[in-house]
Amino acid sequence: MTEIAIAIPDDLREFMDQSVQSGQFSGPNEFVTSALYAFRDQAELEAIKLARLRRDIAAGLEQADRGEFVEFDAAAVIAECQRERAAGTTA
Repeated sequence: MTEIAIAIPDDLREFMDQSVQSGQFSGPNEFVTSALYAFRDQAELEAIKLARLRRDIAAGLEQADRGEFVEFDAAAVIAECQRERAAGTTA
């Protein structure tokens, strides 16, 4: 295990101290370690989401290249939604 010295803002120090005093963490080291693990886990989840998004975009582009798409007019879609809303027949 590596030890490092860090400076943190007073409000975060107070938050850390309250979390330790409440018994949620055994001390500042556990608090900071837990926060770093949570940050790493969130970064990994964001990387997974980004990879999925890129995969989905690539699949969509491949479908478009093969002609597997339906053209639409955004203004016509909006007008249809407005007509349905005015008629009270929204889906």
